[in-house]
Amino acid sequence: MKKIVLFALALLMLIGGGVGGYIMFGQHKDGAHAAEEKPKPVGPPAFVTIGPLILPVIGDKRVEQTVMLTVAIEVPDEATKEQVKQISPRLNAAFLTALYGNIGKAQVLDGQIIDVAGVRSKLMEAAVKELGADVVKDVLIQTVSQRPAY
Repeated sequence: MKKIVLFALALLMLIGGGVGGYIMFGQHKDGAHAAEEKPKPVGPPAFVTIGPLILPVIGDKRVEQTVMLTVAIEVPDEATKEQVKQISPRLNAAFLTALYGNIGKAQVLDGQIIDVAGVRSKLMEAAVKELGADVVKDVLIQTVSQRPAY
């Protein structure tokens, strides 16, 4: 009998803790949590052009190619576009840091064609790190030009 009472008491405490946690941390739309949500932007997205970025493709012992990229960053609205334009030199430096010397055999496919999807993912990581995930919607590569280094 004593074990049943202790078991029932423990079960009651567990249920009470679960209900308390749900009320405290649950996802409900009352006034306190509704104020924290950001309003969705109205209107079309805006694009900020960065570049051209000129980068070497480094082989085993030397520079094999030179790659030139023009990148556009998709942001939610025109106000964000102006903010991003003001810090575009910092963003340009972040892109160069992410890619400079890293476009090598891992980013060049057979036939010496650059892996645009791989480069785009590195650019997206750098843009999100620099600007934040709420600012950067997408990174678009507008132009790619490759030339042999010799």
